Amino acid sequence: MFNKLQPRLGIQAKRKPLPYRYFQTVINDGRPDILFHWHPELELTYVQEGTARYHIDNDFFNGETGDIILVRPNGMHSIHPINGETHVIETFQFHLDMIGSSVGDQVTNRYLQPLQDSTYKFLPCIKPDMPGYDALKDCLFLIFSLSKEEDRHFELLLKAKLHEFLYLLYYHRYVIRKYTDDIHRKNEKIRELVAYINNNYHQSLTIDFLADFIGYSKTHFMAIFKQHTGSSCTEFIIQVRLNKACELLVNSSKSIVEIANEIGFNNLSNFNRQFKQYYDMTPSHYRKQYTKTKESRSLISSNTSNN
Repeated sequence: MFNKLQPRLGIQAKRKPLPYRYFQTVINDGRPDILFHWHPELELTYVQEGTARYHIDNDFFNGETGDIILVRPNGMHSIHPINGETHVIETFQFHLDMIGSSVGDQVTNRYLQPLQDSTYKFLPCIKPDMPGYDALKDCLFLIFSLSKEEDRHFELLLKAKLHEFLYLLYYHRYVIRKYTDDIHRKNEKIRELVAYINNNYHQSLTIDFLADFIGYSKTHFMAIFKQHTGSSCTEFIIQVRLNKACELLVNSSKSIVEIANEIGFNNLSNFNRQFKQYYDMTPSHYRKQYTKTKESRSLISSNTSNN
């Protein structure tokens, strides 16, 4: 969940012969809530419909219809629904090695490597009224189209268009220098902590322990964590646990008590209260609603295969 974004309910992905992925994400009724994660691929996204709350590195903003959203390689990012609003996006992920040179030419060294090693980052959101938007949108749509249709020799044009897209970003000054050394060190510490929480959410995680884990005082830790993630550490741990609870409710036959204990809630009433507050329904209702959705999709898939 935090090391590499995987297809999940509401996301349709298709693997390609080249090292890239194109997929569409549909957020409905507050699902999926895509928590903080990162991956080595660069990510290009277009918002087809609706609004959601984005957090990319230290930037927080609402992604709206028509926006182009950019995530640098290994950039920490998350997407959160707003009041159950539908949010539909198209995304293209690729590693810069796909368009770089193995001999380390000037283009690779000057433009690609600084993005891959986090010397540079992107302005995260390009709005329709910003310079170069139309050219960027046209280029991005052609990238989407090429990756979906896979016509003869499409790989050659796809690579050319990816170079063109990066050229437009540099030309319109949407690529900027990233961090001072101090901010970079803080970012790496938070990244390490997020990975730890993801792997140990079922344990008792206190603020004192986590602050000590990354070598900060409790007060400094709480301030830095909220600055980097947009939520308190306690809220973030609850989000991770509830996200795991959703997976178990739909994909396992475990009782709600078992699930609550497995994800780190020792008190069932607290689990039920937190779940209802976050998803606006009880765990039982959630299981009934989304298991039925899953079964309907499986039935449709089975009928399609038989035909």
